[in-house]
Amino acid sequence: MNIAVTESCAQVAIAASRIDEDVTGREALLLVSLGEMIYHFLAHAIDIMRRNLIDKLAGKDILSPDERQTIKELNKTDAMVKSLLMMMREKSVAQFESFLTTLSETGQQSVAEVVRLALHSVCQTGHNPLQYPYGMPA
Repeated sequence: MNIAVTESCAQVAIAASRIDEDVTGREALLLVSLGEMIYHFLAHAIDIMRRNLIDKLAGKDILSPDERQTIKELNKTDAMVKSLLMMMREKSVAQFESFLTTLSETGQQSVAEVVRLALHSVCQTGHNPLQYPYGMPA
């Protein structure tokens, strides 16, 4: 299985290095689409109330005190999740990975693993998929 993934990643790398605008355009669309899928998946899958997720993210400096407060002031769970995801668009790759780790630590391992598997399957580990151009356009 590792051979197939390695070959697939090599094919993506070769295609990415081509100057052909069609290839570049298709890959950009793939990455935007992947980011959108991950965004929508997280929007529906995250349990923001589970084990004080927001407080844990703030405790790890993934969210600033102001960001934490902004989320906590919202009344509806779906608005809280959307606000969190919009904030995560601005975070570094390391912070996004810490976000996934924190999801796992709050009993949401399957959510984090789905995102990691999706990124790995298209050789896009090392990116924050929520960032433009990898995620939802501004």
